[in-house]
Amino acid sequence: MKLQAEIVKKVKTGTIRLEFSLEDEVLGILGRSGCGKSVTLKCLAGILQPEQGKILLDGSVLYDSKRKINIKARDRRIGYLFQNYALFPNMTVLENICFSLKARDREGQAYARELLERFYLTEVADSYPAILSGGQQQRTAMARMLAARPQVILLDEPFSALDSFLRREMEREVQEVLKSFGGVSILVSHNKEEIRRLSQKCMVMEQGVIAEFGKTEEVFSHPDSQEGRLLIGG
Repeated sequence: MKLQAEIVKKVKTGTIRLEFSLEDEVLGILGRSGCGKSVTLKCLAGILQPEQGKILLDGSVLYDSKRKINIKARDRRIGYLFQNYALFPNMTVLENICFSLKARDREGQAYARELLERFYLTEVADSYPAILSGGQQQRTAMARMLAARPQVILLDEPFSALDSFLRREMEREVQEVLKSFGGVSILVSHNKEEIRRLSQKCMVMEQGVIAEFGKTEEVFSHPDSQEGRLLIGG
């Protein structure tokens, strides 16, 4: 799976200008608050529309400003895990997971049941999000995302709402998800160690542009930009 993106998006603090390409790998985006990390994910997912640019997935056009193509978010086959998980409060765990599935999709329903077991949610399948722990909420959101069988996974600060113990536990689970998924995944985080452990490629963003981009270990070993040295070297 190959994802190609050229994005120009105006935001309150300036303009985001990015161009990058990924193929069957995990990209970690590291940057300060307000640099455009989450906006970038939302443009890829179709939640926000760039002013200019092009987004291609395995050659299929998801967005092209010149050709006036903008595929709706629900049709992009891109899974998005929000910071606050965005679970539907009036739906049970199982109903949340099955949200994107059609009632007659027996194969999808069976897969949803598999995800319940995989993420240790069987005992809370009929529970509502309000009574779930932070870890259970994240597992439910992950299962819901995977149930739609996405071609790309986007993770927006997936551990920010968890305490330190749960962060490491859930990080291991996310690592397994990314490993088994095998396609293009993008992880946004303020935490440099999460980026280092979970991604093969690293992008350092600074005020809407790419300060540096490359293999994670190379970027972490020898950051070339001042922003990279500041965020990685501390």
